[in-house]
Amino acid sequence: ILDHDRSLLAVSAFNDNGKKGQVKDPLRVLRSDFFPGLGWMMTRRLWDQELSSKWPNGYWDDWLREPAQRQNRHILRPEISRTFHFGTKGGASGNQFGNILGEIYLNQEPVDWSSIEPPSSLERSTYDHDYLELVQGAPLANDLTDALQKVDTQNTRLEYTSFRVFQSLARNLGLMTDEKAGIPRTAYRGVVECRPKGNFILFLTPPLSNLQRDFLSATR
Repeated sequence: ILDHDRSLLAVSAFNDNGKKGQVKDPLRVLRSDFFPGLGWMMTRRLWDQELSSKWPNGYWDDWLREPAQRQNRHILRPEISRTFHFGTKGGASGNQFGNILGEIYLNQEPVDWSSIEPPSSLERSTYDHDYLELVQGAPLANDLTDALQKVDTQNTRLEYTSFRVFQSLARNLGLMTDEKAGIPRTAYRGVVECRPKGNFILFLTPPLSNLQRDFLSATR
C-alpha cells in the first residue's frame, strides 16, 4: 500500500502511546498524522524525487513533521509496536522520553500479514469512513471519571476543547502530552486513542462537529 498510496508519507513499526496494558490488538494498523520517527520506512521514490536534495544534517524527525514536508500525508502505524527502543544517551530528545520508551510493549504474537484483510481497508477513503463510524459510534463521556467507568464495558469518546485540555487528559491517562507542528503524538484528525483498562478503546477527540467537518473536508 505504501508503494501505491500517494496519501502516505511512510509506514512505522512504532506506537508512541503503545504502553503495556494499554494496547491489545496485534492485527490492528492505523493511520496517523504524526510521524513517529522510530522504526519507519519511506519509498525510494519519495527519497529520490522529493526529500534527498534537501535532507537536513540534524533533527530530521521534527523536520519531516513540518507541513512543508508532510504535506498532509499520513503514516501507517500498528496498535502494538514491533520495535523496542532502549538507548539512554544521544538523540535529538536528549533522552527526555527514556522512561516512557522503556514502557512500550513489544508485540509477542507472530502475525502472518499475508493472510490479513486486504490493504484496501487502509486506503484513505475506506479508512476514514470506517474510523469515523467507529469513533462517533462510541458514547460520549461527561468527564474523565465518567469515561473511565464507561470504558470498562464499551468504547468511549471524551472531547477536548483545547490543546491544554488534551494535555491534562493525556497526562492523567499516561499518554504522551507533547505535540509537533500542532499534532499530538499518534493523532489522526485530532483523535488520540488508548485502552486505559486494556480492553475497550477510549477516544480523545475534538468536538464532534469539528471532527465530522475535518473528515468530510478530507474527502473533497
